[in-house]
Amino acid sequence: MIQQFITRRAPVLAAFAMLPVLLPASTVSQRQLEAQKEGIRLVAQVEDSARSIRYHADHLDALTSNLQNSRQIHKSHLAQIRESVNDRLRPALQRLVEIQAELPDWKQQSIQDMHIDAAALASHVSGAIAEANDSTPLPPAMNREYKKLVSQVNAQAASLVKTSDAVGEYSSALLKAQDAGVTVPQS
Repeated sequence: MIQQFITRRAPVLAAFAMLPVLLPASTVSQRQLEAQKEGIRLVAQVEDSARSIRYHADHLDALTSNLQNSRQIHKSHLAQIRESVNDRLRPALQRLVEIQAELPDWKQQSIQDMHIDAAALASHVSGAIAEANDSTPLPPAMNREYKKLVSQVNAQAASLVKTSDAVGEYSSALLKAQDAGVTVPQS
């Protein structure tokens, strides 16, 4: 009788024995899914910030060819760029780095690429601000170093827009495929 009980219940007992093993795996995948969704949101924030920076850098590039524009106009655009870098771009990238280990390998490398672009961008922005604040009476349109830095800010912002846009689009497509039940490789 005991043997019949064990024989009939063996599949059920085996299922219960496996339950602790199954639960953490589903929790991990749910955590990874949440990290991927957060990553998509953060990459979109990086892209939006980079677009804003690019917008202002484009204006600065145009302003550097005209001697009639005041330092105040340049400083205003630089302040907008600095605000985008400090208040939106930097926090989004910091959080992406924090959750990076929970993301697919390809996305981890993309985050590194965005981080490198953002660091170069921040360096060029700091240099442009220092040049704009320089006490020399030289107008910004005649300051070669300033013009070069503004051009570099524009180029870095364009690169960051391109990378973040591609990462965001690809991530969103993968997530949609997963939601639809399509098996998608994560590495």
